[in-house]
Amino acid sequence: MSKETFINEIAPYALRIYEEFKILPSVIIAQACLESGYGTSALAKQGKNIFGTKGDYKGESIIFQTIEYVNGAPVQVRNKFRKYPTWEESLRDLANLYAFGTSWNRNLYSFVIGEKDYKKAVKAIFDAGYATDPKYTEKLVNLIETSGLTKYDVMAEEVYHIVKKGDTVSALAKAYGSTQVQIQQWNGLADLNLIKVNQRLRVK
Repeated sequence: MSKETFINEIAPYALRIYEEFKILPSVIIAQACLESGYGTSALAKQGKNIFGTKGDYKGESIIFQTIEYVNGAPVQVRNKFRKYPTWEESLRDLANLYAFGTSWNRNLYSFVIGEKDYKKAVKAIFDAGYATDPKYTEKLVNLIETSGLTKYDVMAEEVYHIVKKGDTVSALAKAYGSTQVQIQQWNGLADLNLIKVNQRLRVK
């Protein structure tokens, strides 16, 4: 699986997660790419487990040997990981962790929710103790920037409408809470099949 293919497959799920949890898509996608080797890791292939989430999922699990960092040094360990039916469940599990925290601290990742700056979001994730790799934040920021993942953050703030026969600018403006002038400015005068109608994500 190529890097582009993997990103294209999980991006729609990341955008849905943003709508529900307000977690930046660029951060979720970057974590998925980094931790699963763009979906090529054995854990990702055999268990659809993108983030190395431990435990079991609805009774399903898989055992793998992995590398963790103890006092900054890499150590090989064997762990039980959740086995998911699809990528989406893995992504959603991570979102639930950020949104609801852990049993011992429900607010552990609260600074991630609603954060608009990807650098601050990834720092909050690391500071909360999510990863043991001391360069985790640096790697995520680099991946977001070199892969242009912030475009998904922009998409998450926009609403697009699939144009149907009989649609009018005035009717769309009323339906989406915008104005005719705004819609015309966003889209120009071109005859488009998909037009931007507001500043949140929703394709109708």
